[in-house]
Amino acid sequence: MASKAVTDRQKSARAVTAAAHTHANEVATHVAELLSPHLRPDEEMPDVSLFLRLVGRLIATENEALVRADAAHERELADDAAPRKARDEAVEKVRRILVDLRAAVETTCGMAGLPRLHLLEAVPTDPSVLATIGRSVLDALRDESVRLPAPRRRGLSLDREAFAEELELELPPLEKALAAVAREAREAEATLRQKRAAMEANDRAFSRGAAVLSSTFALAGLEDLAGRLKPSVRQPGETNEFELAATRAETGADG
Repeated sequence: MASKAVTDRQKSARAVTAAAHTHANEVATHVAELLSPHLRPDEEMPDVSLFLRLVGRLIATENEALVRADAAHERELADDAAPRKARDEAVEKVRRILVDLRAAVETTCGMAGLPRLHLLEAVPTDPSVLATIGRSVLDALRDESVRLPAPRRRGLSLDREAFAEELELELPPLEKALAAVAREAREAEATLRQKRAAMEANDRAFSRGAAVLSSTFALAGLEDLAGRLKPSVRQPGETNEFELAATRAETGADG
């Protein structure tokens, strides 16, 4: 779904483009009547009608580019759901293993055993940190030189290999999911940059083009139409008419 900022700009671009196309000949006729008396013998009246239509096409072209860039960004954002879901599911599995391992080490060996397996601090919730800690814990579990304190009770024991096997099974999916999420984030950043560039180009073409059209319509004596085409000062890429309509709606809502 297109963002409101884009749909608002699209409405204004359509209105201005339609006005340029519909009234180009009428405006050109009035401008010719106004200016033709001032032509010198070697001069000809420029094609004002074509000029107005070209300005309208410029506005339409830049707005269409913005709409496409916005759609591409929305599609990219929609692709993020599956990788994030896979990451969150993997996080839950790895974190559960580490939480249980930490509890088992503390119960069996006491607090002294926790730092030897890099579990002195609480198990993190941040996915990237969790993956890093998980690898450190797995390496420590598999490192025979890392010895844990003797069990506090004869009936207590810790199966290091079983925990290591679980981590070895669940860490790769987490690391793969993190890589996928990071890739999607980079792609989303790229489409967002393209959207912002397209919006800047749209707003630049609209503000200049709509101002030219509004001024030319006013020169032709079509003051009412000129007012509708005037670009907004507060809302880039929109006409003054849409700004006033929004203001009236807000005022009515407040009342």
